[in-house]
This record gives sequence, structure tokens and C-alpha cells, in this order.
Amino acid sequence: MKIAGPLLALAALTLHASCTSAAGREKDEDRVQVFLGVMNLEDQSGEIQAGSGDPVEIDFSKLPTIGLEVETPYNAADTGLEYGINAGGGISWKGDNTSFAGSVGGSGSSVIFRIDNSFMLGEFHLGGYLRSHLGEAVDLYLGGGPAILYGRHKVEDEEIEQPEGVSRGGTIIIESDNSSDISLGFYARAGIEFDLGKRAQWGLGLRYLGGELDFSDTVGKIDIEGTQVLLTYSAWF
Repeated sequence: MKIAGPLLALAALTLHASCTSAAGREKDEDRVQVFLGVMNLEDQSGEIQAGSGDPVEIDFSKLPTIGLEVETPYNAADTGLEYGINAGGGISWKGDNTSFAGSVGGSGSSVIFRIDNSFMLGEFHLGGYLRSHLGEAVDLYLGGGPAILYGRHKVEDEEIEQPEGVSRGGTIIIESDNSSDISLGFYARAGIEFDLGKRAQWGLGLRYLGGELDFSDTVGKIDIEGTQVLLTYSAWF
């Protein structure tokens, strides 16, 4: 996967270690968290650019998500409240099954249809985090800051027949095209992790992404507002 290289490079640049703490891990070690889950993008409004320019409502459905977080503590990692810098990134994608609905063909009627398309959202971020150690077995954490968002949307050729009795008939023609954009947005994250020994933690997390991307050749400007539900695994390096 093309995104794997930059993510691994980001982790390598931020990993470092020195003195040993009483808890058995080094005070200056970084916590690396790998996450896997799904992203739910809120429904958006757009316009069919490669065609009639009709307004449509867009439902991207759920997007598989994978990524990496690196936490660099500014204080000792075995203190009750840990804080520091959080860098990371992730990718969410969908290959098909995107629903479009709206007033199409100039008739003012509402038609729901699906088109063959693909959507990819990547992001890199750098912010701060807080982590509370509840005893030796449970951590609660939260973080947030600015993020760089990159999106790519591609649609394939489609001819969609408008149903008789609902509209004036005819065919909606969507031409094959793709569009990409990059912009500044933000992220927020929170979660809980459980220490299972062997310098590792498993947990559940939530991440939220916000921003705007302009797919000028497919569906125009859309807001990126999405929540990710994640399974996480963390270790120290």
C-alpha cells in the first residue's frame, strides 16, 4: 500500500530512547499505537460536475480505516498524568457502493442511484495529547490539533434511466473523471487502553476529522466530517 511507506517513515523519525524508569520502560521512550477500524463520514451535498451539474446528496457509507499514532512524552511516562506531542496519520477508503440522491435531469424530481466510484481520504497530523494512568493496568487518553487532509474521488461512466412516473423520463449521463485535493483541517482523538503485559496495550478509540475538500471534476466542494471507531494496539520503542 502506497501510504505505508510515509507512515513508517514518520514513526522512525520520532522513535528515541534513553534512561530506564522504575516501571521497567525508559522514560524517554515513545508510545507507538497502530489502529484499525471504520470511519463514518456524515452525508454531504454536492453537484455532479462531469454531467448536468445537478445537486445531489451523497452518502459515502462506512470506510475501512488504518493508521498509526506516535506519542512522545514530555514528562516521565510512569507519572499519573502524562503529556506530550502526538504525531500520526491514517488512510480511509471505499471502492464502491456510494449513494447519490437529489434533483436530477432538470425535472425537480428526486432519484436515488448508485454509481461505480472510489474514494480515498488520507491525513497526517501533529498535535498534543494527555494520558491518565489509572493504576498500572488502565490508561485514558485524549489529543487533538491541526491535520493535513488529502482526498481523491473517482467516478466511472454511468447512464442512469430516470423512472417513469417520477420524472419526465430521459437518461442521466455521468462521465468518467477523477479529482483530488489537499487542505488544512483538524483532528481529535480519545480512547481507553488496557495493559496486558509484555510492554503492550490493547484498547478502543475514537478519532474525529474535520475539514473541506474540493473535488472540482466530480462532486465539487464537500465537508469532511467523520468519526472513526477503532481497535488499537500500543507498544513502547
